Amino acid sequence: NGKRQIINLILPGDVIGLPGSFLEKACYSVMAVSEMKLQVCSISEYVRLCYRRPTFAMAPSWLAMQESITCAEHAINTGRRTPPERLAHFLMDIYARLEAVGLASQGSFDLPFSQEVMSDVLGLSVPHLNRTLARLRSDGLLTLTGHRVHFADTKALEMLSHFQPLKPIMAPA
Repeated sequence: NGKRQIINLILPGDVIGLPGSFLEKACYSVMAVSEMKLQVCSISEYVRLCYRRPTFAMAPSWLAMQESITCAEHAINTGRRTPPERLAHFLMDIYARLEAVGLASQGSFDLPFSQEVMSDVLGLSVPHLNRTLARLRSDGLLTLTGHRVHFADTKALEMLSHFQPLKPIMAPA
């Protein structure tokens, strides 16, 4: 009904539920829009693992930082970026995240969700999303064949979207 708001998209390799795991009750829900595998770890088992492997215990800090940046970028996207900037940033982010787990390369990737999901993430109607995609294509920035996205001009997309990939000072364990 147009009232769904998607704050983040979980992609292969992502960890979900960390903040909510430390609270008695989660403050948001997670919904799968495609097939997924889920591995559950109890808090007590997680704490034991952190004591056995202190370096591993730093991983949640890295994940929390990524989640914080994703939420900030989402707020900036919907509040300050134009629809073309918003869509370009979104596509660059999805590419970077899929590339990190080996599911994207050479400026190409398969969109793992529908345009309806994308429009809910970006705060655009589906027709407006389609017009914005058409504009990025006509500007020679990308091609879209089925669900396959290919960046024709990555540098121009980075400039348009103000995209800066995460480059950690210290890699997570």
